[in-house]
Amino acid sequence: MNSRIAILAGLALALTACTTVSVPTNPLQARWNGKTAGSFFAAYGPPISDTSAGGTTLYKWRGGFSKGRSCSVELTVNDAYRITNIRAIGDRVDPKGGPSHCETVLDAANT
Repeated sequence: MNSRIAILAGLALALTACTTVSVPTNPLQARWNGKTAGSFFAAYGPPISDTSAGGTTLYKWRGGFSKGRSCSVELTVNDAYRITNIRAIGDRVDPKGGPSHCETVLDAANT
């Protein structure tokens, strides 16, 4: 019986290692992780740079220019062209506690 539990635990651990999309920790990740990079760039414009490394590509994007504000994010994209992580690198928080500028611009404020 103990060996079955150990085997099942090992199998579960091995399967969790196969996950390619990170667990969302903020509204941007909740909105965009798992979506195609093509849908992101079609909606918001092309990236300003990209760097490939080991089956993933890191894209930098900047946009959402409004009243002296802009949004800058890094998107990690796998070889299937799906976003596995998105991280704001230039953002403005709402002083009233609402969604940040990037969350508003990138349609993640209500996710």
